[in-house]
Amino acid sequence: MNRIVALLVLSLGLGGCVSQNMNEGLQSLVGQDIHAAVARLGYPSGQREILGDTIYVWGSSQNSVMPLSTTNYTSGSVGGVPVYGTTTSTNLVPVNYNCNIQLAVNSQGRIKSYQWSGNMGGCAHYANALKP
Repeated sequence: MNRIVALLVLSLGLGGCVSQNMNEGLQSLVGQDIHAAVARLGYPSGQREILGDTIYVWGSSQNSVMPLSTTNYTSGSVGGVPVYGTTTSTNLVPVNYNCNIQLAVNSQGRIKSYQWSGNMGGCAHYANALKP
């Protein structure tokens, strides 16, 4: 159980770094030419036109499995003598790593705004690319 709590605390801490890097990095692109985003993030996976703006999209999604170990404690007695034991089992839990970034660009090619969603596993490579 302690391993699970430690992994959750670690992932929340790292998730905060990813979130901070994504927000700060994308905010730093606002007002810049779209080519500044391409230089940091690579070519977008798609684009569309909405209300005179171009929305550029970067996205990734990957399914995987993560091992999750659980420990069970047992106790009993043999001939009146207390005995204790532990068993550990590991299961593979399915996970999805995903990230979606959308940049709205005006007719002059300047980034107006951004939106992003995803998780640490999916957005980490984008967050690293956006670090100052």
